Amino acid sequence: MIGSRIQLHVARGAAAAALLAGAFAVFFFVLLPGSGGGGSVLPARMLDTPASSAEASEGVHRGDLARNFTASDLDDLRMTLSELRGRPVVINFWATWCTSCVVEMPVLEQQRLAHEEDDLAIVAVNVGEGVEDAREFIESLELFDFVLAMDPDLTVSDAYSVRGMPHSLFIDREGVIRAEYRGQLDEETMNSYVQAAIDAVPGEDAPVTVRFVQTVPREHVLVAAQDSVGPGAATFLSRRFRCDDDYCAGPLAASVEGLDGVLSVDLRSDSPEPELLVQYDPDTLEFNELVDFVADAVRAFEDPLYSRELEVRIAE
Repeated sequence: MIGSRIQLHVARGAAAAALLAGAFAVFFFVLLPGSGGGGSVLPARMLDTPASSAEASEGVHRGDLARNFTASDLDDLRMTLSELRGRPVVINFWATWCTSCVVEMPVLEQQRLAHEEDDLAIVAVNVGEGVEDAREFIESLELFDFVLAMDPDLTVSDAYSVRGMPHSLFIDREGVIRAEYRGQLDEETMNSYVQAAIDAVPGEDAPVTVRFVQTVPREHVLVAAQDSVGPGAATFLSRRFRCDDDYCAGPLAASVEGLDGVLSVDLRSDSPEPELLVQYDPDTLEFNELVDFVADAVRAFEDPLYSRELEVRIAE
């Protein structure tokens, strides 16, 4: 039922978007240990993934074509993952407060140096921090030749289902993920996975061992606003309206559609700010009742990333 017939008028959607413009910065500021320190950059964004000669579909797990994104480095210059096609790549999600990341980063640098002839690229995706925090960390470890990608609002981290750090993916020259690992990698396993990316072969299953993983804390927020054009339309913003490999908000949107008084629902999971646009009959359903129902629907559908207590904010 969530399809072409569940569309709001463009004018209403545009008006709601304008009404919420001031709320975006509040909503997408993610409180992480040490977050926001020392300057900001443009948010990272997911992009269409270019085709590859490899027979693989887009995704974020072993055997998938790595999902494409663009992000700023420490100097606000943009990098794009697909531009690294032709090189073996390690994507490593990290933060300065992640002690396991601190231990693992020098091992990644050793791999880069050992495989300079293979043109190995290390893409270090910083999760939710400011530029100067990241710069101080990188310079202290002398990791100057890493490809830095700042992810201040967790756009890339969400798309890659990063629940904890370190989180690493090993990608071959055609863009295919050959191995993935959640947790701190030992040198032997890391070397094996780097070689799998270079040789374009599937990495072996990781040995069963104790893994040091530090959970990424995420605020769980729902922002709601009435349409400024008039009664009968509402816009809801939440990362819970996304749709990726491990979670999709389709059933959540369908439950809202079934509420008495709701006329149409438009789920926009691919928007930079995932949103749910709802048109309703104000004679049957009050705005506050709709907000309560949507909030309950969000709580009812389990999300592997956003599991904290939900905070509901009404945009003025």
